Amino acid sequence: MKNITVICIIPARYDSERLQGKVLYELNGMSILERVYNRARLVKSFSEIYIATDHKKIAAAAERFGAKTIMTSRRCNSGSDRVAEAAKKLDADIIVNIQADEPYIPTAAVEKPLKILIDDPSLCVTTAATKIRKKEEIYDPNIAKIVLDKDNFTLYSSRSLIPYPTLYFAKNRASSLRKVQFYKHIGVYLFRKKFLEAFAGMPVSNLEKIEKLEQLRIIENGYKLKVALIKQDSPCVDTLEDIKDIKRIEQQKNQRRV
Repeated sequence: MKNITVICIIPARYDSERLQGKVLYELNGMSILERVYNRARLVKSFSEIYIATDHKKIAAAAERFGAKTIMTSRRCNSGSDRVAEAAKKLDADIIVNIQADEPYIPTAAVEKPLKILIDDPSLCVTTAATKIRKKEEIYDPNIAKIVLDKDNFTLYSSRSLIPYPTLYFAKNRASSLRKVQFYKHIGVYLFRKKFLEAFAGMPVSNLEKIEKLEQLRIIENGYKLKVALIKQDSPCVDTLEDIKDIKRIEQQKNQRRV
């Protein structure tokens, strides 16, 4: 990875549609945003890490735990658009967008797609996905599902259940779940900087509007989105229920250690 500058930007808006100010909510004494930032610090390839935000509260919180911040417009259409705005004056070859609601994102979710992007100059953008292991996640509209071709390029991504195995699928029969492998998208995108600039210049696509998934802008405009499959899960935070579930899981883990 010599002579390649990789910068991480964590886009963190305040007015999240599902839970306002969610990145400032605490999980056992530490905000979601700080947890994401600390996970990003574990990636050795990053020369710099920034938090891009549209709100003074988030900027102040980020500065308290030592993060560099870049203020952006409130009119960004997606996290990647906010990252593109923040990256305009930065000197980098690759810009990594780690979404601010991924407090447990594994380093493999960055390192594996980063290697793929560096090794293949024809690629413009990569991301990560993992197997869905929990039955409830395949029906959860907050979980972005992803369907891949034989070379692990994205065919489509949706908040709905995809693929839908109509011939033998039964919602209440657990054995049927084992016949199909479902994948969920992990909230990370790795862009070559020039392509990130091009992405931000594209109008919001029709499918992106419908699904509210920015990766569909890439697909609809005819570009390839390569996916690195990783073993580790990465539970994201979208609702208060997600926060309660994560707190409960952490408490259970702590009790087992005692």
